[in-house]
Amino acid sequence: MMKTVDHIDDVIRNPKHPFRQVADRPDKPQKHRYERRKVREFLRAGEWAAEK
Repeated sequence: MMKTVDHIDDVIRNPKHPFRQVADRPDKPQKHRYERRKVREFLRAGEWAAEK
């Protein structure tokens, strides 16, 4: 399947990501911050359970 120059130009200049699912995923820093927050929650829950 041959692609025209116009089609290739549209794909390159389009700011949206070609795959919808990738555009919906959080950026890497946000993901790591979310994971750190979850780890802290688990540690606090573990400490709270140990006190009882």
